[in-house]
Amino acid sequence: MHRKPVLDEVRAARGNGLTLAQLERKLLASWDRETVHRELPALVDEAQVRGELVRAKGRLVAVEFTDYYVGELRLTSRGFGIVRLGERDIPDIVVPPENLSSALDGDQVLVYRGMHRRKGQLVPEKHGEVVRVLRRRRPTLVGRFVPDPDRPWVDPYARRLNMRVVLDPIPDELPRPGEFVEVAVGEIPEQGPVQGRLLRRLGAPGESGVDEEVVLAELAIPVEFAPDALRDADALPVNVLPEDLAGRADLRSQPAVTIDGETAKDFDDAVVAVRAQQGAIEVFVHIADVSHYVRPASALDAAARERGTSVYLPGRCVPMLPEKLSNHLCSLLPEQDRLAFSVRFLVEPDGKVEGYRAERTVFRSRRRCTYTEVFAWLEEGSWPGGLAPEVRRSLELLDEAAQRIGERRRGRGAIDFDLPEPEILLDPEGFMTGVQAAPRNRAHRLIEELMIAANECVARLLVWGRQPGLFRVHERPSAGKLAELQAVLAEFGIQLKGDLEELPPRELQRVLAEIADKPAERFLQTLVLRSLARAAYHPQCKGHYALATQFYLHFTSPIRRYPDLIVHRFLGQLLSGQVLQVAERALAEADLEELAQSCSFTERRAEEAEREVVRWKQTEYMRAHIGEEFSGHVTGVVAFGLFVQLEEVYVEGLVHVADLNDDFYRYDETGHRLIGQRRGRVLRLGDPLRVLVKGIDEEFMEVKLQPLLPPPEPERRGRGRGGEPTEERKPGRKGVPLTRRQGPRSVRVRKVHGRGPRR
Repeated sequence: MHRKPVLDEVRAARGNGLTLAQLERKLLASWDRETVHRELPALVDEAQVRGELVRAKGRLVAVEFTDYYVGELRLTSRGFGIVRLGERDIPDIVVPPENLSSALDGDQVLVYRGMHRRKGQLVPEKHGEVVRVLRRRRPTLVGRFVPDPDRPWVDPYARRLNMRVVLDPIPDELPRPGEFVEVAVGEIPEQGPVQGRLLRRLGAPGESGVDEEVVLAELAIPVEFAPDALRDADALPVNVLPEDLAGRADLRSQPAVTIDGETAKDFDDAVVAVRAQQGAIEVFVHIADVSHYVRPASALDAAARERGTSVYLPGRCVPMLPEKLSNHLCSLLPEQDRLAFSVRFLVEPDGKVEGYRAERTVFRSRRRCTYTEVFAWLEEGSWPGGLAPEVRRSLELLDEAAQRIGERRRGRGAIDFDLPEPEILLDPEGFMTGVQAAPRNRAHRLIEELMIAANECVARLLVWGRQPGLFRVHERPSAGKLAELQAVLAEFGIQLKGDLEELPPRELQRVLAEIADKPAERFLQTLVLRSLARAAYHPQCKGHYALATQFYLHFTSPIRRYPDLIVHRFLGQLLSGQVLQVAERALAEADLEELAQSCSFTERRAEEAEREVVRWKQTEYMRAHIGEEFSGHVTGVVAFGLFVQLEEVYVEGLVHVADLNDDFYRYDETGHRLIGQRRGRVLRLGDPLRVLVKGIDEEFMEVKLQPLLPPPEPERRGRGRGGEPTEERKPGRKGVPLTRRQGPRSVRVRKVHGRGPRR
């Protein structure tokens, strides 16, 4: 038996639920009595542990029909918990410290929030209560070692964890005071000290590579491969074997090339194009066939699934697969035979993609190209003399095909974010030395358009072939977030028009076009991006809002993304005629639902690791710039101050409200601004601001800024700027409650192992 039939029966009963006896009788229609009696209790227990079912008055009820919720817990500096449910238009649940039980920051929890009657209507309680920890975010903890004659302990790196981890047993050789260490902890008691066993020492602050080691350990990202996975990799051949070619189309004569960044080492896609009839262009997208070597249920597969994705930190890559696969056997190196899944399609003159199909192939890349040189060849016509004529013709056709596809995609309303990204520069020791703009050029867009088209084609093949898949889903943004965006845009004289409940992506595309080339373009683009829902993996094809398409998945990067590898396996089954029957498909989709959640989690974890290491390096870099002045723009306004993005170095810092000493400022949450109560000065999102680097807060990895404000206007009464009434500062007046701030914009970094553009 599988858990899915159990959940389906209970969910069908909705809020009424089922007794265990009723559930047994319903399952006997499909399963034999012995199997039901033997396996049902364990399946029910598993569903409860996962937070899928709860018991209410002796009945099993699906959690979505109860006052219980499943979400990720984040702790505030004041010790309160915020449970993020991840569902559109459902507000977060606040949990007071006394109701947290043993839950820690980042845990997945089951929380209860009851209802009460107010003015004749049922409304949710103000606060919730953690009922059960469903999944610990941290099997281990990282922190700084604190020597103590009696009981040495560890101060957690995670600033939201208000606890001490006492070392038990005490190691013979103690770490240095303040050194970062990793400890294994058992059950977290609701009262009393937390005990931990020292696993390893990670190094002292300021030492080379410590930032990466600390963040990887803190987020429990595996670095070393298990011995059995390495044995599986070592057993693989060095090159393609003759017997591997059976049943594959031979495309080795094509003038295919790879196009990646200068420092890339894993090449998982190659492209080629030829002229077709009636003005069409036939494009071939070759993707490394990783599924040929990484088989289901193998040690290699288990390692790849645990990682979910390669993790790219500044100057370092933690690969999803061992180097023998990622950098050699499955990397599309020039002049080497490689196994691939190849998607071929026709690009019509109007940009429509027709006649698409996929096949298993063997091919050979003619050349390893970089974005920089391809851009120069296409833009300036500076083709090198040694470049084969057929390669040049193919690149010109690829560029033309990408432009056609892009025009059509934008015509259907797809949203494009096309701003230069900052690129962090590192010295040989891994310390930040500077930053430079890394614009997306014509060559980047060429690859991105072709990869998006290939992903859409494969999604359609799986859907129309009635084959399961792991799809990339981007839901429509919530009306609440769009309303917030609408209010901010209005401050800049920009209208967001239409029904916010059903806003088409075309309207956001229009807004992006309107703000292009304006001084606040980067800031406003970031706001638009933050208003969108987060893309995730899902076993059902539910469409991609930002790309304005009904069919989308990730197929083009199986070296570094586990969902792509899963898609390759289902595509391979489809090509070999192994279409799953209804019952088999239902079981496959049940497994995929759990896998989709896991892959979405590992993706978020990898992004968090990159952000944290980048912030660490930026903070260390700014230490040398204390006392210097920078220009910036306000990117966040909260009750306790302003977040300012420094233009010259792309670093974000905090201007604390206490340093705004020219006035007493009131926080206007609706208008996203601080308002001086005596002189009427208004500081709002997007405002330019000159600042001085005041210092570094090592504990919070934060750059502290001092505003350099122009002389204040004469004190006046009446109504301040923006029509806000001024008021005298009152002794003991309390500020408004703090609100959550959206995270800083992403920063691209130069890395040892390139991954190409994010698609």
